[in-house]
Amino acid sequence: MSIEERNNSEEVEKATAVAESRITFADKLITFFNNNKAATILTIVLLVVFIWFTIKIGTNEKNFNNEKKQLITQHESTIDSLNIKHLKFATEVFSWSVRSELLRNNTENLNQLLTVFVKESGADLIQLINPENKMVLLSSDKKFEGSPFQGNLDSEINESVVLKEKGNIKIVTPVMGFNKMIGILVVQIDREK
Repeated sequence: MSIEERNNSEEVEKATAVAESRITFADKLITFFNNNKAATILTIVLLVVFIWFTIKIGTNEKNFNNEKKQLITQHESTIDSLNIKHLKFATEVFSWSVRSELLRNNTENLNQLLTVFVKESGADLIQLINPENKMVLLSSDKKFEGSPFQGNLDSEINESVVLKEKGNIKIVTPVMGFNKMIGILVVQIDREK
């Protein structure tokens, strides 16, 4: 035999061996499945159950996160409304102190009251406005004093009103004298903080 024939026969033998090994692996796999039908069925059932539980857990997790967001939003809005309600009540009580100091024309004590109320209540700005000309009589921020009030005010208010605007909340409370309104108390809370 010549060298070329040997090389060709070796290549044919190698190709046949590779093809037989492929066929034998496939044959072995089919033979294994045929001999172990119960194990094969259980493996397939196990895979299906695993995939089903993975999908179920993902769905439950999404539902949980959605419910959690809704509860947090609901809780925050409830707390926000309670805080506003309490601050409205505190503002009404505070207006009685402002009334008594206004009737005595004691502006020094009023300035101290405004400062303490801002510190204790969490309000950001308190202004006392003259109802006749809408000028700021006193303010917790002194740069507003003596200037016209920036915003809309109804000088005919009879009780405390909560106004929700873009980035803040204003509680407007009338300060009544003996027979007429002597001031309008505006307490402002900035939501963006």
